[in-house]
Amino acid sequence: MHVLRRDKKEEEDVGGNPFGNLEKSSVLQETRIFNETPINPRKCGHILTKLLYLINQGESIGSTEATEAFFAMTKLFQSKDTTLRRLMYLGIKEMSKIADDVIIVTSSLMKDMTGKEDQFRGPAIRALCSITDTSMLQNIERYMKQAIVDKVSAVSSAALVSSLHLGRGGHDITKRWVNEAQEAVNSDNVMVQYHALGLLYHIRKNDKLAVTKLVSKFSKHTLKSPYAYCLLIRIASKLIEEEDAGSESPMFDFIESCLRHKVEMVIYEAAHAIVNMKNTTAKDLAPAVSVLQLFCSSPKPTLRFAAVRTLNKVAMKHPAAVTACNLDLENLITDVNRSIATLAITTLLKTGNESSVDRLMKQISSFMSEISDEFKIVVVQAIRSLCAKFPRKHSVLMNFLSSMLREELGTTYTLVCLPAEPTLVTGTFTCSLKFVVKDCDPNTGEPDDEGYDDEYVLEDVDVAVADHVQRVIKPNFAASWEEVGPDNELEDTYALSTMNSLEEAIKNIIQYLGMQPCERSDKLPEGKSSHTLFLAGVFRGGHDALVRAKLALTDSGVTMQLTVRSTDPYVSEVLATAIA
Repeated sequence: MHVLRRDKKEEEDVGGNPFGNLEKSSVLQETRIFNETPINPRKCGHILTKLLYLINQGESIGSTEATEAFFAMTKLFQSKDTTLRRLMYLGIKEMSKIADDVIIVTSSLMKDMTGKEDQFRGPAIRALCSITDTSMLQNIERYMKQAIVDKVSAVSSAALVSSLHLGRGGHDITKRWVNEAQEAVNSDNVMVQYHALGLLYHIRKNDKLAVTKLVSKFSKHTLKSPYAYCLLIRIASKLIEEEDAGSESPMFDFIESCLRHKVEMVIYEAAHAIVNMKNTTAKDLAPAVSVLQLFCSSPKPTLRFAAVRTLNKVAMKHPAAVTACNLDLENLITDVNRSIATLAITTLLKTGNESSVDRLMKQISSFMSEISDEFKIVVVQAIRSLCAKFPRKHSVLMNFLSSMLREELGTTYTLVCLPAEPTLVTGTFTCSLKFVVKDCDPNTGEPDDEGYDDEYVLEDVDVAVADHVQRVIKPNFAASWEEVGPDNELEDTYALSTMNSLEEAIKNIIQYLGMQPCERSDKLPEGKSSHTLFLAGVFRGGHDALVRAKLALTDSGVTMQLTVRSTDPYVSEVLATAIA
């Protein structure tokens, strides 16, 4: 009974993992059973599984030990058992990285690669390519070309993926297989088409013109594989980024057209690509945000999670673009998946108004203990933005952070939570003067040794954003703007309804941000109904900050598109949300 209890305890300790207590030396000793005749497929398969488990867990196996086990494993070529043989191919592939003289199995693998047993051919190709060096590659080139266009999809995919790995290993010979890859890309099998497109891109990736032609050709060619479409979208996105083309590129039109694809995977990939582009405007984002909004009400948790996570990212830079989704996000607050609920609330915190803060903080408090540290960090980052955006909510937000720090937390999360407080850049501070009153000797003027404490209440001190900024002159604002770069850029649009003129708006923005107008942009030309204001400064800590405010006079006041760039992401966040 005692033994049974001990075994149960051990099982609990490893979480029910049957391989949790394996010892490397014992497993390597067991591989000698591979030499026995007749071969026991079930027993040998179990030993191979344990060996593969140890390797994939990062267990260090010496070269001598690995070589002995590898040679014992080669005896399993005699077995006709499908499961054991497939495990053996996998074992050869893994052990080839640490064992010596692995090329001894080359002829056996080539025999299986060209044999009649289709279930052996694909795994044999993978194993063979893992042990092949440059001198041997020409010997198998003919067989690899045949395998790439093989009618059996598993064989074709194995050959294509293996070719891709060989190419990444610096084997230029794979470039000669481009004709076979082009034939394979016309396959009816979705995985073969995907792998073939991947190989074609790898062969041509250093030739920008060739890659452009590749995307142009297959964007007009109806691909059957959604995986191939996703890869094509990623290639097109990379081209747009390299060319700094934005929505003007024909590649963008292709990606946008994929938002209307019938497969959800492709639609999401297109939306994800658009929202992650650097030079997109709110207009460019609108179609992508619309499909993400639809995914928010999907019955599939994975789609809801993907949609809300992507919208959360969009809200960091373009909160106004996400406000149309607020109702859908509100519905996700009660989602049974706490990760989805957390992302929904933090997105709403970025896009909502001041009156919704208390309600959202109360809702997220109810399940903070149920979410992982990764998502607690997301919450803290959202709160950091709110501190700058809604100064009057500082006490509510700080109380929330304080309660979070009292919980048992992970190290990373605690470190992220603690720096949140320094981003509170505005506020009103009560002040008092504390001093000691002492009587003085009227004759000598010397104070007495003893006195009494007293206190005098002073006026409150208001700290504004401008108190953290030092003005600097930038003679060439455009050059400075490009020098800082778009990495920490934030943009938002505001309605300055209390401003009756552009002059008033310019004066108040300069005064509130405490930054230096550049290129005489504080001077408004007569008769203008729109104007761009350029501001520069150094935020506390020595961080350069630049602001571009595009102003337009409307019937309801002044509309402002504010774009902020800084060498520090938190400075961008503070300045971008300060106007709110």
